[in-house]
Amino acid sequence: MRRIVSLFLGVVPVSLVLLNGDQPATGQMVKPAAPPTEVVWRTDYAAARKEAQEKGLPILLVISSDNCFYCRKLEAGPLKDPSVTQLIAPNFIPLKLHASHAPDIAKALKVNLYPTTVLAGPDGKIHAFIEGYIESDRYAEQLKRTLTTVSTPDWSARDFHEASRALAKSDYARAVTLLQGITKDAGDKPVGAKAKQLLAEVETMATAKVAQAQQLDEKGRSQEAMDLLAETVRDFAGTQAAREAATLLAGVANRPEIIARKRARLARDLLASAREDLRNNRMYDCLQKCEHLTSGYAELPEAKEAAALHAEIISNPDRLAKACEQMNDRTAAMYLTLAESWAKRGQHAEAADCLKKVIALCPNTQHAEIASVELKKLQGRTPAMTTGGSQR
Repeated sequence: MRRIVSLFLGVVPVSLVLLNGDQPATGQMVKPAAPPTEVVWRTDYAAARKEAQEKGLPILLVISSDNCFYCRKLEAGPLKDPSVTQLIAPNFIPLKLHASHAPDIAKALKVNLYPTTVLAGPDGKIHAFIEGYIESDRYAEQLKRTLTTVSTPDWSARDFHEASRALAKSDYARAVTLLQGITKDAGDKPVGAKAKQLLAEVETMATAKVAQAQQLDEKGRSQEAMDLLAETVRDFAGTQAAREAATLLAGVANRPEIIARKRARLARDLLASAREDLRNNRMYDCLQKCEHLTSGYAELPEAKEAAALHAEIISNPDRLAKACEQMNDRTAAMYLTLAESWAKRGQHAEAADCLKKVIALCPNTQHAEIASVELKKLQGRTPAMTTGGSQR
């Protein structure tokens, strides 16, 4: 394919001429030092190639032919336009070849249309062909794209692409990580500058959220402020704004009034859950939550209500019996699990003790039936049959 052709062709270097028909030069032309925006065109292929390697600059090769109207138009137009020359002079090794004096090169590059501009990296890898004549603005844009490609390492381009995709999905934390890596290693290269610009935009978004959270807090809407700050910390991790949000969040959350408000909300939720347990005959759960309220939230009114609820259950034999039954049921389930764990380790005596406790703790229940079956299996084992686990 044409696009993978390299300028570092395996042809014998030849002396080449300027487009105006001057005699072949035997080497690179020697001219007085030129202003930064004045383009000094090389005419020797081998010398230009070597210079590009030594200076690490891309090559801009213009190939023309005889009696070519558009070649002259390109020469008089875009190649003299300051918007183009200011890109070529400091950033490229500019080279002009005449097809009739460099037929091997024109053939190797498969040049069929004149003029043809070839843009290649310092290593000779071709990045773009411009076939025919185009206006100055399009010509300059193609030069800029080539400079970006040549000066951007493959990994940087890949990471920048991934960062752009992450931003499109509002995955700012991943985008920030990728962009920060690019800015650190790419420095002032074009991709580094673009990465810095995107980072600044993300930072602005995060900063706006922090400012919004501060406004909510000033209006007394502290819970909404904390939610927004937590969202900023999560979604914009790696930004300065996210670090500021984390500091603000800790400050707001540790205020005495916020802690008191949070404790009051937790106490209300716990009391509501205890009442729900009572309505659904879950006496043991209700007692547990009431005890937690009376011990952990003693200064709140919910603790007083929980104490009354607790007293109501333990003063009612039927309800208390139900609580004991539920407690025994849970204890029996834990002993069954413990018995299985002992059995898997091959410690059958310990497993048997757990199963006996289940039978004694809640006779005539499903747990007791399961324990009896497993106990018989354990008691029927011989040392030679021990497998280190229960069989079912």
